[in-house]
Amino acid sequence: MENVAIIVGAGSGERFGSYKQVEIINNKPVYQYSIDAFLDTKSFSKIIIAIPKKLINVVAEQLAEDKYKNVILCEGGVSRSQSVYNAFSMISGHQNKIFIHDAARPMINKKTILNLIEFSKKEDAVILAKKITETVKSVKSNISNFTVDRTNLWISETPQVFNQEVLEKVYDKKLDTIHEYSDEAALAEDCGYDVIIFENKNLNIKITTKEDLSEITKRIDSDNFFGLGIDFHSLDKGDGIIVGGCKIKCDLKSVAHSDGDVLTHAIIDALCGALNLGDIGEHFPNTKQNKNISSIKLLEKIISMIPRNINIVNIDATIVLNEPKISNYKSKIASKLATVLNISTNQISIKGSTTNRLNFIDMKNGWGAEVIISLKKWN
Repeated sequence: MENVAIIVGAGSGERFGSYKQVEIINNKPVYQYSIDAFLDTKSFSKIIIAIPKKLINVVAEQLAEDKYKNVILCEGGVSRSQSVYNAFSMISGHQNKIFIHDAARPMINKKTILNLIEFSKKEDAVILAKKITETVKSVKSNISNFTVDRTNLWISETPQVFNQEVLEKVYDKKLDTIHEYSDEAALAEDCGYDVIIFENKNLNIKITTKEDLSEITKRIDSDNFFGLGIDFHSLDKGDGIIVGGCKIKCDLKSVAHSDGDVLTHAIIDALCGALNLGDIGEHFPNTKQNKNISSIKLLEKIISMIPRNINIVNIDATIVLNEPKISNYKSKIASKLATVLNISTNQISIKGSTTNRLNFIDMKNGWGAEVIISLKKWN
């Protein structure tokens, strides 16, 4: 079973006043935030975006990068439900999991999607939803009639997830009337399927008005922060060094209390700096317990301290080492770290630098790493 995402962005923007899906936030169109979130999970074989015919050429140009090669453009319909059906009709096979998401919800993030993938594995239909916590009133002619019992009230959001066979069956029954349903969950419910709630505790604003766009722009622009990490260790004769959790065979070893992985140590310090968690020495002092410990294990402990609504955006790392040359191992190191950090290798830049035989790090006596990390907070 494969995961396929349908991004619905074919609205005319009548209430908004223009095509909101291509409005720019922080140098990126609104719809692209959703596509990037799904791509970052590395869990989708195909992403289909339904857009108005007038925007196809514009969007095609914006998605010309190779990273978007598996994104398929689809002409939307006269209604949201018709746009979803048009995109669904482009999916082959019968055993896929279909994730339907509004392009106008750019605050969806990788962690939420991954959690939804896991939760929905054994379910026919699942929707992301938020429990109503505010008091709800029934109003007529601008007069409050009574307070509604909110105990069982939830706000439906996206993504919504369905087994492909479920959508095939409900379309067979209701194709002529799909425009009467506000979303695919309502369609499935009307056909007798149980739609399971997956609670979302993160902000997932849908852009309907200019005020919504302004609010999201503030959050996306301002909730970014950074950390810097630097580490150095002496070198001695040995059988290899550990770099980003990868053993590189050579006639050197890193002299340290742990395994001496300067790159991982610098990443830990960068994370601690960005999150105001102190430094690596405060968390992992030179005790017997930490003697020769894997630095990756130390990194995993720091990762467990990252709040759920904070994601790693990018890691920029420079390794200062004369021999061996890091260029031969960059892909392997990036892949290892990406797995540990649960991010894409596209989010990790590994660079090597030498000291040109300057005395502060002699060719045989030392090495180091510097890391700048950027994080994003989703409220």
